[in-house]
Amino acid sequence: MSDGLHVVTGAFGYSGRWIAKELLSRGRTVRTLTNAVGRDDPFNGKIEVHSLDFDNHESLVNSLKGADVLYNTYWVRYTDPDGNYAHDLAVENIRKLFRAAESARVRRVVHFSVAHPRKAPDWTYFRGKVEVEEILKASELSYAILRPTVFFGGERDVLINNMAWLIRKFPIFGVFGRGKYHIQPIHISDVARVSADQGENIGNIIMDVAGPEKYEYREYVKLIARSMGLRRVVIPVPPISAWVVGQFVGLLMRDRVITRAEIKGLMRGLMATDDKPVGEVRFSEWISKNGQQLGMAYQNDLKERKYRDPKK
Repeated sequence: MSDGLHVVTGAFGYSGRWIAKELLSRGRTVRTLTNAVGRDDPFNGKIEVHSLDFDNHESLVNSLKGADVLYNTYWVRYTDPDGNYAHDLAVENIRKLFRAAESARVRRVVHFSVAHPRKAPDWTYFRGKVEVEEILKASELSYAILRPTVFFGGERDVLINNMAWLIRKFPIFGVFGRGKYHIQPIHISDVARVSADQGENIGNIIMDVAGPEKYEYREYVKLIARSMGLRRVVIPVPPISAWVVGQFVGLLMRDRVITRAEIKGLMRGLMATDDKPVGEVRFSEWISKNGQQLGMAYQNDLKERKYRDPKK
């Protein structure tokens, strides 16, 4: 058992919040490193809050001193119009974080990667994920590299909520290509449980993190619509056309609805795994209970991702 200090990056976000919640339920002392602005503290002061300043090595080391385990959920989904969230910058930031963890003598790192990162070497998102995995494996740190598919549950599941919002708004829903590729969602509580379990382990491990049910994407969309009590026509559309529609919706909502890399990754089956599933919550059961409430309001990912400049 690992009873020391546990540090979670982004505990006021989505996955980080659930990991911190799981750790607290196990009686752990939790600290978060974050630069998020305006997000509520769901823990009512039960966890320490430190600034995440990648450009200040001494500050990073001090924030990690005494930590037994570091849970790294930090990454970037896309590049913003000003180029501030480029994937190569994320790689360098994580390199600095791991270097600080070594200096602080953190025992173990539980790091979030992505399913099948080596199957898309031509995309900076996946290439960056591979590079970070190699940085961690070459370090002095004990590690667990978790490769999740796609999350659901936990109120802030932007992807499925906004898909449901689109299903509510339009009588026709287009899937990329024929929609025969697979998706294997995992509940965020299962992700948190696996993460905390791996924090308590010793040996180095790389594992896929996926739920117990696998769907063809076309059937996945239909299941969501049925669970919402709606009948929708699901049609195949060229991926580029779907991306253009996503761009148009993004302009209207002032958000980034979906990226081309996410479309390609989905169509290549990178959101499913052939490994034994570690999730316990079944998507079919969850969606039957929660479908009616999904998509009532659009969740704006860009508006939620506000950060302060640590230099100010």
